[in-house]
Amino acid sequence: MDSRQRWYYISRKSFTFLKEVRVAKRVMFLIFVLTMTGVSFLAAQSNEVLDVVLGQAALSYANAAYLVGTSSGHIPDTVTPEDAVAQVEQAGLGIKGRSPDAPVSLGEFSYMLTRAFGIRGGIMYTLLPGPRYATRELAYLDIISGPAKPGMSLSGERAMRILEQVLHHREAAK
Repeated sequence: MDSRQRWYYISRKSFTFLKEVRVAKRVMFLIFVLTMTGVSFLAAQSNEVLDVVLGQAALSYANAAYLVGTSSGHIPDTVTPEDAVAQVEQAGLGIKGRSPDAPVSLGEFSYMLTRAFGIRGGIMYTLLPGPRYATRELAYLDIISGPAKPGMSLSGERAMRILEQVLHHREAAK
């Protein structure tokens, strides 16, 4: 094989390789676009739920179940808050017999969080697990700031702040 034939052979191989690279780039770009489009639809649903939660003066049980279930990983964030109620109750984290539209107290939300995230309480919580001692435990851990009475109504904004503190507490414990 002389130098001219070798040049033709090498350039032909290079051209084939470049064609394969261009096709691979197009396929990767298409996969990226499809993935990002799908992710934006999923994020749009959870963002809509969070907007509703933040606007609530009294957090509904359906939205509390959605927040607790999705943030703890017990349910996917693709479910609706109404479907989250059944799934959270099935996982043993919810409040049985509660209407999805009923407001949730600080104590009930605290109790859902302690069970979902496996937060171990003190002696009283161990002996008498429930909303009262779950609220006291979260207040002791500085997860709940400000007044912490179990029967208090809970706004969506405060629920999000408490959930944020629970997630920080979980990360710090690792």
